[in-house]
Amino acid sequence: MLIEACRVEVIRRHREFVATEEYKKHLWDISKWLTSKESTFGLFLCGGAGNGKTTVLKALQNLYRVLTSNEGTREGAYPRPGYIILSAKELVMLAKAYNNPTRENVEEVYRYKSARTIEILAIDDLGSEPKESMSYGDFVTAAMDIICFRYDEQFCTLVSSNLAAGEVSTYYDERIADRFREMMHIVDFGTEESFRKK
Repeated sequence: MLIEACRVEVIRRHREFVATEEYKKHLWDISKWLTSKESTFGLFLCGGAGNGKTTVLKALQNLYRVLTSNEGTREGAYPRPGYIILSAKELVMLAKAYNNPTRENVEEVYRYKSARTIEILAIDDLGSEPKESMSYGDFVTAAMDIICFRYDEQFCTLVSSNLAAGEVSTYYDERIADRFREMMHIVDFGTEESFRKK
């Protein structure tokens, strides 16, 4: 199912789907993680640019929608049912609004609160955002804050990044890297050639 969902996602973007043996191995690894009793509650897709990590996040979102379409709503459920994909840069923008709410940014505050408590949050391109940013004199560490919150709550968090697994502690800090090691199943796409160049 996952390989077909990836194929559909690539075709939706008017591109040709190329399923290399290495890419199929990654999808098989992710599929095994999804169906296993492994205690990790997150997925870290790391590696070079253009090798299908974001496509996997979008394909998983589409699969989630298909597989849960008959469930209906679960009033008062915690975490809230659903699957959201946010870029790391977008997460920073939403966190700034959340830390300094106004009448003008009510929608952004709501979106950040939703991201914190959604059943599955996918953060795309982690490490492309500034580690810290300023908002009205306050430091905002959006990615670290939301990852720590979701770690504490043990909510499913999916992450794609061009950072290698070993670079997380250098870019953020050892505490975040340690939480990643506990909560995330790591799938390393390495330095495989970009599909965008084909």
